[in-house]
Amino acid sequence: MFRPRTASACRGLLVFCAVTSAAPAGCLKVPTDGSEDPESGQKAPATAEDVLSRYILALGGEPTLRKLTQRTVESRMTFLPEVGCAEGDADCRREEKLGTFTLQTTTAPRLYRRTVVDNQIEEQGYDGKQGWRYQSGVLVLEDAEESAISREDANLHWYLDTAARGVKLTLEPTRSTDTDGKTRVLDGVRWSVKDAQEKVLWFDRGTGLLHEEILEEEVSGQKLSQLLLYDDYRSIDGVQIAHRIRLVNKVDKRSQEVVFTTQRVDHQPIPEETFAVPKLPAAKKADDEVLAALESARTAATAAPKDRDAMLTLTRAAWAAAHFDEAGKAAEATLKLDPKEPEALWILARYRVLAGKYKEAEDLLGKAEKLGVKPELVTAQRAWIYSHQRDFANVAKQLDLLGAANAPLASRYRTFVGTPLEVKMAGDGCTTEVPMQRDQGGPPLIEIELAGEKTLALIDTGAADVIVDNRLAEALKLAIRSRTPLGEQGEIGHSQVPTLKLGGATMTNIPVDVFPTETLQQMSGGRSKVAGAVIGIRVLEQFQIDLDLPAKKVSLVHGAAKCKKALAANRTGGGVPLWLHETHFVYVLGQMNGAEGLFLINTGMQGVDMTATSKAYARSGIGAPALRRGEPAIVNVESFTIDNHLSADKLRGAYGYFEQGESSDQFRIDGMVGLDVVTRRRVTFDFPERRLYFHDSAAPATAAPAK
Repeated sequence: MFRPRTASACRGLLVFCAVTSAAPAGCLKVPTDGSEDPESGQKAPATAEDVLSRYILALGGEPTLRKLTQRTVESRMTFLPEVGCAEGDADCRREEKLGTFTLQTTTAPRLYRRTVVDNQIEEQGYDGKQGWRYQSGVLVLEDAEESAISREDANLHWYLDTAARGVKLTLEPTRSTDTDGKTRVLDGVRWSVKDAQEKVLWFDRGTGLLHEEILEEEVSGQKLSQLLLYDDYRSIDGVQIAHRIRLVNKVDKRSQEVVFTTQRVDHQPIPEETFAVPKLPAAKKADDEVLAALESARTAATAAPKDRDAMLTLTRAAWAAAHFDEAGKAAEATLKLDPKEPEALWILARYRVLAGKYKEAEDLLGKAEKLGVKPELVTAQRAWIYSHQRDFANVAKQLDLLGAANAPLASRYRTFVGTPLEVKMAGDGCTTEVPMQRDQGGPPLIEIELAGEKTLALIDTGAADVIVDNRLAEALKLAIRSRTPLGEQGEIGHSQVPTLKLGGATMTNIPVDVFPTETLQQMSGGRSKVAGAVIGIRVLEQFQIDLDLPAKKVSLVHGAAKCKKALAANRTGGGVPLWLHETHFVYVLGQMNGAEGLFLINTGMQGVDMTATSKAYARSGIGAPALRRGEPAIVNVESFTIDNHLSADKLRGAYGYFEQGESSDQFRIDGMVGLDVVTRRRVTFDFPERRLYFHDSAAPATAAPAK
């Protein structure tokens, strides 16, 4: 007996198609007088149990069925072209495709399914307690609800002992035609069981055998349905088994039919390990193709330093690998050989933007544009430059040039008036300290003052602007000047506050984004101390920021030229390059389990130490963990280092949450690390110099406990 998953739980396990269920293609007619089928001589059933009893007898009778305790069915799958696809839909299957399907079930119950299509293999099983799915090295463990559904699917004799399993049977009105429009008396049974989707089974009154199975549901406004048509019953070991099954999956008007043709059926013993949850193979470190390409280009350029093409190839490879300083030097060397090489000019200009050398970048962008670099690319870079310079009127102008799609963002920047983010420092005019407080396990918070209102704030290098929640915005009586949609969470309001104080630092005309209060509560980790605001990069990059968690303080040094001595005090130990891209992301080259990658530093990240792309994990020798619905996928990361400046071990990494892989500027991105990683030592974000420094904490050393 072939039984696919119910529509709500299918998730592509059966046929690798985007649709998960299907509706009957024809009309279902209810006869007005058909109490019995004259041709078969069978009387109309009085109850649903009568229909099922007749089916059991038609299959071969209960004694014969109970003698069989396991079954293996192997079938050929024929995917017919999809119907109802939108023109140009790349996901539409327009050609016939073949595959294979294996189903093994037992009375225990146990289950194993194997589907092979387009050289893709997907397996699913139930070992008696745990349901699982395995494809392309990814293992998904079912939760209790899904495993309960798998248990029902795994039962070889699903039609026996229904009352004991809690199955509810209801008799449906008789039909006189089948889905294909043929005259046939069909008796229906509505089948429902806890935690599984309800379905309707239709049995041929003449033979007593199952002829159709229908499941329907609505998800996100779409009607999903699944139709199974059983035909060509043959006797195997005294039991009738359908050898041709048609499955029609349908979503609204789009549908696909898959025909299963049975090739082999047997009732031989099945090894118990067939149903066991697969053991994930030990991961091996994958090669880093980006670094390999860089090494190859570096060797070629070294061998031929006067070869423009070799030097340009090195420029590209170094940029792609996020070796930005090397890319900048290679671009300069290329331009010495060919001053009008547009790609070298373009990469060098973007390198200058990353390094915060905006005047040099502007000159290079103008030259690159004259040499044919697309104006919209140049315009985007200029918008980022003006954003960092806090020239919001010019940001809006550049966004206007990029077209109507950017109109809402342009409108947002146009609302900011005055001279934003002027900084005044009390005391020595250069430095200030702000106490830091932290709930156990929560993010570090500092007290700030916005337009006279004090609140706790989260320092977040993953945010561009200052963010306030709805409650603080109401207290400040902020006028919302523009809005940006925020998906299902509503919208973000944009406004401006006259002053922001961080200790002895006072800034004026601060752009702010207004977020739902619930969002900031989540960012605070649900702790008792909840942030009412977030301080993003647009404020932070005015300073050299020193975070010392053991000492419970944040130190700020203004980036002004007059503060040269104070800035130099924290520039010890060499440091490493820190890159500030687009509007807010902070990047650093690091090593995960010894494998190099470019990582975002997101001090507002909660719940885990880090996350990375699946490719970056693979290069670090970390494979996909077993996944479970509703639970985060966590892997163990042995170490994360930043050259010889920082070493953090025994980290928890989130898997499957970060797959960007590349920036809009075509350099690698491999993952993201949170505050607890980079603050294993006292850390200085030197935004004026674009470097990251690590030091020992200023807090007194904790005495070792007495033995």
